[in-house]
Parts: sequence; structure tokens; C-alpha cells
Amino acid sequence: MTAFRSAALMAITAMFASSCADISVYRYRNVYTMVEPVVSSDKTFADDIIEMNFFVDEKKIHFTARNKTSDPVTMDWGKASFVNVDGLKHSVTNARVIFTPGKDDPEPVVINPGASMSDYVAPVKNVEKLEEWTWYVYPLFNLKDDGALGNRGKIIGLDVPVKAKGEWRTYSFRFEVSHVAPSAQLLK
Repeated sequence: MTAFRSAALMAITAMFASSCADISVYRYRNVYTMVEPVVSSDKTFADDIIEMNFFVDEKKIHFTARNKTSDPVTMDWGKASFVNVDGLKHSVTNARVIFTPGKDDPEPVVINPGASMSDYVAPVKNVEKLEEWTWYVYPLFNLKDDGALGNRGKIIGLDVPVKAKGEWRTYSFRFEVSHVAPSAQLLK
């Protein structure tokens, strides 16, 4: 095998390995529990309007939302907020616009009756364009050194304005770091 082919194979292997959920470039990972509007270790919330299932990773809050009504439901991401551990609110961007010049102004999303949609959000302030075609999303917490152990007990959140049945309401979701665990790391 030529040196070029060997290097290409190693690069492709590293790319696929880095996409695995159990392997991280960080030394630690946070384990979250939803603490508002309900306490839920599986980070699920449901009422008569919407069902939300969350997954929080190093950089983003992922979710699946299901419209439980017989009318369209609108989620206004342009008015949604990421709530930092200090309680300060920051605008969010989502999967549709995160790596575009429009990242600062995501459009509302309409979920049809009975339908579901999956997306993720990140604080706009954590997304940086490094150069043409190269973007970086900063982690929500320090996860690279022993200072990460201090993440336990910290709370972050997501406030989402939702229009259902002709009325707006804001859902406030809060996630507490319940554990900080060592992560499987890529060899350097």
C-alpha cells in the first residue's frame, strides 16, 4: 500500500471514529438531567400541545418535537434563547442556518398536526467562522481538563416561544449537569 493510500485510509478512519457518540476529543463529558419544566433523566417533556425529547452533547442541544394538536404549531427560533449557567440569555442558531451568514436569524419552524421534526440549537455566540468553508462551534462547558469536574450541578437552559391554537407561550427547559464522567478519547 502506498504511503498516500495509507494516510488517506487513516484520515478516513479518524473522521468516522470522531463521529461516534462514545469517542470524543474531550477528556470529560457531562451527563444531563432535565430539571424544568419537569424532572426527567431521559429529558422528555409532554403536554397537550407538544412532546419534546432532548439530547445535550458537548456543543448543542438536540431535540425531537412532536405536535400533539390538530393544528399547526410554530416554534420561533429567532426569539428563542439559550440560558447560560450565569442566567444570561443568548440568541440561538439551528441546524438549518448554523453554518451560514444567516446564523444570527433562524426562521420559525412550523410543525404540522401529528408530525415530528428533529433539530438542534447552539448559542450564536459559540459559532465562529474561521475561514471560508470552515466553522467552529465552541463547547457549552470546559470538558478538556480537571476543571470540568466543577460542571456538576450547573444548569443551562432553552426558552422556546411556541404558537399553538392561536396563542404564544414560552416553554422553558432547564438541564442540570448531574454527573461528569471521563470520556473515551481519540488517541493523539
